[in-house]
Amino acid sequence: MEAKDLISAGLTKNQAEVYLEILKHPEQSGGKIAKALSIDRSFVYGIINSLIDKGLVSYITKSKVRVYYFADPENLLKEIEEKRNNVNKIVQELKSLKKQTKSEKSVLVYEGKAGLKAYIRDFLDAKSFETLGGGGNLKILEALKYEYPHYLKEFNKKKIIGKLITSPKNKKIMSDIYKDSKVEIKTFEGLESGVSFTIFKNKLAIYSAEEKPFVIMIENENIAKALKTYFEKTWNCAK
Repeated sequence: MEAKDLISAGLTKNQAEVYLEILKHPEQSGGKIAKALSIDRSFVYGIINSLIDKGLVSYITKSKVRVYYFADPENLLKEIEEKRNNVNKIVQELKSLKKQTKSEKSVLVYEGKAGLKAYIRDFLDAKSFETLGGGGNLKILEALKYEYPHYLKEFNKKKIIGKLITSPKNKKIMSDIYKDSKVEIKTFEGLESGVSFTIFKNKLAIYSAEEKPFVIMIENENIAKALKTYFEKTWNCAK
C-alpha cells in the first residue's frame, strides 16, 4: 500500500501519509506521528481530526495522552459511495438544466486529451455514423493511442454501423482499424486534407490533424441532415 493508492481513493497527500503511518505504527501520539513524518505538530492534529471525521482513524486516551489507531477501512469505501451518489445527483440536475436551456443549435470545441476523450464518449453513444476524410481521425488515434484499443473494443461490442470515405493512401490503415467492425470503407481521390468530418446523431464533428488535434462539434438537426445528403452523394461516387 502506497500513499498514491490512497490519494486515488480521495485522500489528500498529507492525509494519506498520516493514515499510512498510523496503519504501520498504531498506538502513537500525535507528537510521534508529526516527528516521524517531519510535519508540524499543530498541523498533524488537523490532519488526524480530518481522518477521524472520515471514520478512518480512532483513538483512546492513555495517561492523559491520545494515541491513534486505524479504523475500519470499509469506511473509506462508504465515503467514496457517498461522493458518487452526490455527484450522480449533481449530474442529473445538470442534465435537467441542460434540457431546459437547450437551444436549437450549439457549438462546442473539444481540445486536449481530456476534450478528445469527451468527444469519443459522446460518439460511442451513436448507432451509426458517416465520416469523410480520415487524416484528422488518424491524428486523434495517435493522441489517444493508449486509450483507443479500449474505445475500439467498445465500438465493436456496440456494433455501431458506419460509412467512411478516405483517401486511397489511408484505406489500408482504416481497413486495419475497422477490420472487426460494421464499417464500410470507400476511397475518393483528392482527400489528402488533414481535416475530416463525422456525422452522428444530430451532430457534426469537424476535426483537424494539427500538432494538437481538436474537434469542433455542431449540434443542429438541419445541418446534420444537409451534410448527410452531401455525404451520400459523395459515397455514390466513391470507389
